[in-house]
Amino acid sequence: MSRSPSFDTSRAAMPTAALDAAAERAGALLSGRGDTVAVVESTSAGLVNAALQGVPKASSYLVGALTVYSLTAANGVLPREVLEQLGRPRDNYASASAYRESKRTFCLALAWHARERFGATWAVAESGAAEVEGLPAQLKAAGVFTALAVVGPQGFEHCVFLDLSVAAGVAPSRREAMQAFALGALEVLE
Repeated sequence: MSRSPSFDTSRAAMPTAALDAAAERAGALLSGRGDTVAVVESTSAGLVNAALQGVPKASSYLVGALTVYSLTAANGVLPREVLEQLGRPRDNYASASAYRESKRTFCLALAWHARERFGATWAVAESGAAEVEGLPAQLKAAGVFTALAVVGPQGFEHCVFLDLSVAAGVAPSRREAMQAFALGALEVLE
């Protein structure tokens, strides 16, 4: 009934070199300072955590990760006080600008929460939209973007947006957007 999985060697060439290199740089910086990091992802779906965890001796700096992709997941794993910081979904989805700002709020609130809960020196969080097609009409103008936040000691917080422009009339694929968002999250750690 069950079949052993097989590994297709042609799949080994997936575009992970940039993610791996960024994770190695971030890991070296973190471990070199004796710092730790917690990761919260949404749109990148665990790629940041996977890249960091793929670096040898990752357990010396990576303390944990959380993927919160939906309101259902947020309601299931976040305490009420964090959920209250995120605002009301109706307000967050009222317009493209409100949607983008809600992602900044989400990233900062969840980064602070993860840093505290995991006891990490730093936390990085990511959330956005990997494709326009799946967005309701009032949000399509937000485009393909993510908010990237890093928080740390002495109240340090930094949040930026990564917008993926349409080059030559071709939008990035969902997977390309996810990989770009993960790379951006790793780079804000540097």
